[in-house]
Amino acid sequence: MSMFRSKDIPISITIARGVLESIFDECDLYDSHETGGRLIGTYSKKGSHYDIQLRGVLAPGPAAQRSATSFIQDGEYQEALFRKIELEHPDIEHLGNWHTHHCNGLATLSHGDHTTYQRIVNHEKHNTDFFYALLVVRKTPGSDTRYSIKHFIFHRNSNRVDEVPSSEVRIVDVAALVPRDGNRQKASPASISAAKPSASLNAERVKDQEFFSDIFPNLKALFSKSANALYWKGSLELVDGSRAQVVAIENSDSVTPSYSITTDFQKYGVEELIERYENHTFRSARHAVLTFQADLNRVLYQNRKG
Repeated sequence: MSMFRSKDIPISITIARGVLESIFDECDLYDSHETGGRLIGTYSKKGSHYDIQLRGVLAPGPAAQRSATSFIQDGEYQEALFRKIELEHPDIEHLGNWHTHHCNGLATLSHGDHTTYQRIVNHEKHNTDFFYALLVVRKTPGSDTRYSIKHFIFHRNSNRVDEVPSSEVRIVDVAALVPRDGNRQKASPASISAAKPSASLNAERVKDQEFFSDIFPNLKALFSKSANALYWKGSLELVDGSRAQVVAIENSDSVTPSYSITTDFQKYGVEELIERYENHTFRSARHAVLTFQADLNRVLYQNRKG
């Protein structure tokens, strides 16, 4: 996989302002979860230059699955909706997908995103030689737009991925194509409130993800459906050269979120420490990981000296 970001990229994108507003509305509705949809519109090509016109979005659909770190669209619903639109607008193409990372602090596409989009752009039923991925990165209160976004183009039969610079993206005040989504149910204020974590929880998630990405890249954010909880899982390198597999899990049931950490690490002399951590909680996942690693290293070092 190779990433390019240059003013010389032969791609320009024009977006109807109403399209962005509908995307941002979806992000507001699912503030604590990833969400997204399909991008539809038209494009033209002169030589090697693509001019993409984003005219509308397809809603995720009633069977879409969302979590703090993943999003799966309702493909059957979206396909049926697209075919209806196609009857009135035969020039419309499925340009790509959009989704959001504003809830988990990831500033770019994940490895899973790259794998999925490469597979789609090379699928025999994908009509275009490119795939447009719009990523919502973070909230931007006080700015002209509610969220910061990035634009990526994947190419058929190529590992190259272009990040389109903002200088090549125009927001225009033209009518957006807004598909009628009769099956979509509006969430009640009570259900929205229940789905959203506190501001402090979202802030901790962002800080944790940024910290782990920089300091502990082996720790990956995951979501447990059975526990209905976000957690980080991976290995920690220890002072004696060994590695401990750990899980730092979020408990957001209370007003103030807390985090606990567990491990399957087994070594003589650490049993008491691990047992002590069974009922210990922390104010963030990063504090849990850092403290646990330091305590494990201390015990291992003392045992080595002894």
